[in-house]
Order: sequence, then structure tokens, then C-alpha cells
Amino acid sequence: MVCNAPTDRSAVLELLGPEFALMLAGLALRRGLAWPEQGWVMLEKLNYFLLFPCLLFLSIVKAPGSIASAASMMLAAGTSAACAIAMGMACRWIPQTQPQRFASGVQTAFRFNSYLGLAMAERLGGAEGLALFSIMISVLIPCFNVAAVYPMARQGKQNLWRELAGNPLIIATLGGLAWRSLEMPLPGLIQASLGRLGQAALPLGLLCVGAALRWPRSEQGLLVGDRWLALCFTTIKLIAMPAIALLVCDALGLGGTAGLLVVMFCALPTSPASYVLASRMGGDGVYVAQLITLSLLVSTLTLPFWIQFAR
Repeated sequence: MVCNAPTDRSAVLELLGPEFALMLAGLALRRGLAWPEQGWVMLEKLNYFLLFPCLLFLSIVKAPGSIASAASMMLAAGTSAACAIAMGMACRWIPQTQPQRFASGVQTAFRFNSYLGLAMAERLGGAEGLALFSIMISVLIPCFNVAAVYPMARQGKQNLWRELAGNPLIIATLGGLAWRSLEMPLPGLIQASLGRLGQAALPLGLLCVGAALRWPRSEQGLLVGDRWLALCFTTIKLIAMPAIALLVCDALGLGGTAGLLVVMFCALPTSPASYVLASRMGGDGVYVAQLITLSLLVSTLTLPFWIQFAR
């Protein structure tokens, strides 16, 4: 497998640009057209409970190849992610940290932007790289979602197992893996319907993230209230996690495009779905939206660096 994609900053910006544009569009719609807050809440629910689960399920079912083919990649990425999760959880002891903001924001220290990752995987490794990457994330997504749900369920005194059992993203992921195990094709009508719904998940999710952005205020603004928490989460995601991935890949002897894809995966900006999850579980959605924006901005510098370094 040959690495065939450009890795300069302009190529990464080309992929990040549409995400920024959609977020700005959401901000403009909320501020310029004064759409009622309840309307955005309903859109968030639609995306969380229907559109994004459809995208996850179909992506897993349609991913070519077998889970065994990406075993080494999953081990390297999973080990790196476990370290990032542990470091993120340790941030709760940062002085003057607001518990709700920690519980809502810690997921941004390890969750990843799957849309950008899939696009980058295809550019870096072609069809084979895309297949390996898809299989890798299909297995890791449930683990990430459990780690994301736990702090918010604990903070909100919610039943963890009920939250996990009712989490549509976990249900969709496990459902996709179960269907794959049957080795049966999806009926054409169902596949087409899920595809149409899933295509709307990314743009709608980013519009909602943009609509949730607020101008910084002294008591709750980005890098003002919990500035150290934001800095730690972003540093863990964009610097520590890919650095650990490099060490793990070296220890496992995982090189070439497979190793590059693992490092790229660990260097991705955080997931826009983090905002949807925080909002739906009663967390601080505004703070998470700001963290997502910060992660996207910083990743325009760090992602090209890690890709070039890993090569």
C-alpha cells in the first residue's frame, strides 16, 4: 500500500475548510435569522437519535475487509486512546475545575472527527487504507462512547448502564458489528434509505455546533473560566495522543501506511458529535462547542506536522 496523498498544510486546510464553513453558517443562522432556541434543540435530537446512528451503522456494515486485517492498527490506536482517556480523566483534579465542564469536556481529549479521518485515510492510503481505517474505528467507537458517557452520567447522577443501553451511537455501532458478523448484504431499499439519512448527519451536526457558539464571557468564556482545562484537553488530543501513537507503533513494529494511519487517527481534531452528546445528557454544550472549535483551529497546525513526522 502506497502513501499517495499530499501532506502539506493546504491539503489539510482543504479538508477542514468545509467544516468551518458549516459551523459559521450555523452561527450566522442563529444570530442573523434569530431562529428560536427550541428549533435548534429539535435539530440536535434529530441528529443524535436518527441521522448520526444511521451513518455509523451503514459505515460499519459497508466497510470492506475483515476485523482481523486491522488487528495491529486497533491495538496501537486502542493503547494510545487508553492513555489519552486516562490523562483526560486525571484533569478532574486541576484546581478550580467546574465538575460539569470537566464531565462534558473530557470527551474532547480522546474522541475523534470520523468524517475528517475517513477523508484523510482515503487520501493517505487509497481504497485499502480507507477500508482498514473504517474497520479500526468501527471497533473502537463503542469504547470511546462508553468513556464519553461515563463522566456525564456520574456527574448528573444518572444510571450509567441505562445511559449506555439507550445510547443511540452505541446501539448503532453494535448493531452494525452484529450485522457484519452475519455476512449478509443489506436489502437495497434499507441501504438506500439509511444512506440518505446518514448523508445529512455531518452538515446538520456542524450547523448545530456553530449555532451553540457564544462570544466569550468572563464567567464562562473559552480560555477564561476553565482555561487550563481547555488547554489540557486540547493538548492531550492533538499532541500527547499522537506522540504516544508514534511510540506504540514503533514498539509494535507497525510501519508504512498502517502506522501512518494510526498516527493520523490519533492526531485528528475532536468529534463534533461531542457537542450533541453533551447537550443531550444535560452537560455544558456551549463549553464543548468552544472546545470543538479550538481543536479544529489548532489541528490545522498539528495535523500536518504529525502526518509529515510519521512518514
